[in-house]
Amino acid sequence: MCRVTAPTSRPRQAADACPGVGRPFVAADGSIVRLRPAGRPVPVEALARLLDLVESQPDPAIQLTSRAALQLRGLPDPLSCSVRESIESTGLVPSLSHELVRNVVASPLSGLDDAGHCDVRHVTRALDAALCADPDLARLGGRFLFALDDGRGDVIRETFDLGVLATGRGRCVVLAGGTHRGWDVPLEAAVPTLLALAREFVERTRGGETAWHVHELDAPLGPAPTTGVDLPARPARPLGAVGDHAVVAVPLGLLRREHVGALGRVTDEVRVTPWRSLVVEHGAAALADLEEAGLATHPESAWHRLHACTGLPGCARSALDTRALARRLAPVLPAGRLPVHVSGCERRCGTPSTAYVDILAPVSPGSALRQVRDEDAPSRRDAAEACESDHSRIDAEPRRRVVDSVRNESDQSTGDEEETS
Repeated sequence: MCRVTAPTSRPRQAADACPGVGRPFVAADGSIVRLRPAGRPVPVEALARLLDLVESQPDPAIQLTSRAALQLRGLPDPLSCSVRESIESTGLVPSLSHELVRNVVASPLSGLDDAGHCDVRHVTRALDAALCADPDLARLGGRFLFALDDGRGDVIRETFDLGVLATGRGRCVVLAGGTHRGWDVPLEAAVPTLLALAREFVERTRGGETAWHVHELDAPLGPAPTTGVDLPARPARPLGAVGDHAVVAVPLGLLRREHVGALGRVTDEVRVTPWRSLVVEHGAAALADLEEAGLATHPESAWHRLHACTGLPGCARSALDTRALARRLAPVLPAGRLPVHVSGCERRCGTPSTAYVDILAPVSPGSALRQVRDEDAPSRRDAAEACESDHSRIDAEPRRRVVDSVRNESDQSTGDEEETS
């Protein structure tokens, strides 16, 4: 079945269970730890050191999540001091007290091309530093998401709590809970405005409101809004060369030793996107080498649109090894436009934020392939995308997935990020 996002909400009865170094989550395959780059570059050396920690696993990899985070699975339970120290030594956890709230996605190509209104990299750095410097904001929780969009309209279409959309040189709109509620401010005032709204959220949830997200509050956040926004057209997600730079997709979002080795021969650091891909500065000339290492470098690649949840053996709820099925499906996947997502159970963890082909616990690669051919046919695809467009115009609250992200082993958060709400 082809699915799209839709408004939904649910009351929260407990704190989230999003994993971190100080608070791992225990799954069927061991402890899960999530590391949040907060929209900032990740050293390739740090990736190599993380892979050292999972090297003895049957399928060693770093997961890229739907919030541009890095996730390690199958770690010891309990997490040993030596593993914690090894993770911290990478520099990817600058604040243990605030590690869970450094959930920031930013336009990955900002400053590298001319598609946006401005370069938001300095805003990203300033927001991360300010978050970590405020003790009260450690209470935001692991589900709260900031989105910083340079005006091209890429990350502002993700589901977020507080956001920034650049609207012109030196101007932006700060948004709360969706694109329907915003405040026009100078770009230099974006971070102070975001912090004020975040502090208000913390105060209100401290006062008894059980909410993980802005849209779940009993009353709107912030003062009377001064503006809404008309989103720019949804931009294509580039793959391959972008000027002198490169964007490469990571098959199934699993970053492996051979990938990191090839990246290390090209660059010192990468930017992680919310779409399980990497931005490689000055990497265009090395695309052939990156592709040879197993990274996807052209839009026609099946790995540009084929995804899967964790599946067996990592998730006890799954009915099948979703990744193995996806690998068998990839060589025969027909050309199409919609993302294809393989799920092992009805929680559908890690689904895309757009309309997608929903492959739920297929009995065989053949049955999955038949469904893809049916659901991504032009007539069905156009209907799905029209439905998605209708949802994008809903002003009552931001878009939320049909299947809420509190779909993990404790029904409170983790999986392959299924930070989808």
